[in-house]
Amino acid sequence: MKSDLDRLMAERNLDAIVVEGPDGLESANPDYNYFVGGRHIPGLIIKKRGEPAMLLHGPWEQNEAEQTGLTLVSLNRWNIREILQQFPDRLEARVEQRRRIFADLGVRGRVGIYGTVRAGPFFALMTRLAQQIDGLEIVAELDRDVISMARLTKDVDEIERMRAVGRKTCAVLQAAVDFIRAGRIDDDCVRGADGAPLTIGDVRRLMLREMAALGLEAPAGMIIAQGRDAGLPHARGDDSMPLRPGQAIVIDMFPREAGGGYFHDMTRTFAIGYAPPELQQAYDEVLGAFTMAMNAFEAGAPTRTYQDMVCAYFEERGHDTIRRTYPIEEGYIHSLGHGLGLEIHEDLSFSSLVDRGDTIEPGAVFTVEPGLYYPSRGFGVRIEDTCYCTPDGRFESLTPFPKELVIA
Repeated sequence: MKSDLDRLMAERNLDAIVVEGPDGLESANPDYNYFVGGRHIPGLIIKKRGEPAMLLHGPWEQNEAEQTGLTLVSLNRWNIREILQQFPDRLEARVEQRRRIFADLGVRGRVGIYGTVRAGPFFALMTRLAQQIDGLEIVAELDRDVISMARLTKDVDEIERMRAVGRKTCAVLQAAVDFIRAGRIDDDCVRGADGAPLTIGDVRRLMLREMAALGLEAPAGMIIAQGRDAGLPHARGDDSMPLRPGQAIVIDMFPREAGGGYFHDMTRTFAIGYAPPELQQAYDEVLGAFTMAMNAFEAGAPTRTYQDMVCAYFEERGHDTIRRTYPIEEGYIHSLGHGLGLEIHEDLSFSSLVDRGDTIEPGAVFTVEPGLYYPSRGFGVRIEDTCYCTPDGRFESLTPFPKELVIA
């Protein structure tokens, strides 16, 4: 949460943090979006330890800037036209403007840098700036950085927004299920009212329309994968493929608030009409793993504990896992979940490959998504909810949708 920033900065011995504003859309810059709340405000965030965050912005965005609740500073205070007259070289002019900003606002010492930027120009700017200001140390963190750690836990307003996105996401999936259920099984496919086979593309287009109507946007990659494709975790699915009864259909959707807000992430596996015994058994085992993990979660516990628990569960039932075999192509081949918020993958890991010591803290939001994948047998199964660890240490699914395999 933002209230953790001063503590995190003290732990990293940072005197200030600077979050670079967008070259384009705020939605592509989650660290900056974290402060401005999705509003279109080109600018710069500066926060000194122990002081409120400042938003440096242009006058055109005054109204939007006032809605952020941040301390506002006009960029007109440092006249870039005058600076360019003194420093015709564009890089030197930008360095001089930033030098004056830091001097006037008292930014010194160890300064962490964040935000989505063009790497080359930004590297040139920071390198020259450090040369210009005595005692300035530019600090870049590889992972688990200050803002990522603050974003890991959500406050009340963030959780309410994420609950709302979850409800809307479930409504979209329900519309897709109703659309499929309204078809009729005939000649080993599902046909619509006009007699034509229903396809994965028909379902995808319906879901995209429903998302737009509910104020959601779908980043590229939404998965509607059938049969063998369902056994490949990131196969998007073939839009031309007719829906087939008795085959696994994995639908993995991860929309966010329109304009670059908070994500929801959910997956359900379906079979139309009936489920063959092998698919039903795999589904029951995945659901068992999901339920076991949800019932076992404890606030403050290491995430690795639950990944190992699910691996052991699947291994006892004859499946290979990523804990035992790597690389791995069939069985349980990925981690149990990941952090979720302004990015679809935030900095909370349940990995078998690298144990960073991550723990589940109150306020964390993360996915729970065990799965079994057998492309050689023509199926895969994944079940996924978005989960919230409440301030009092309870665990709440933000995905109010049934877990039923067969669409009858």
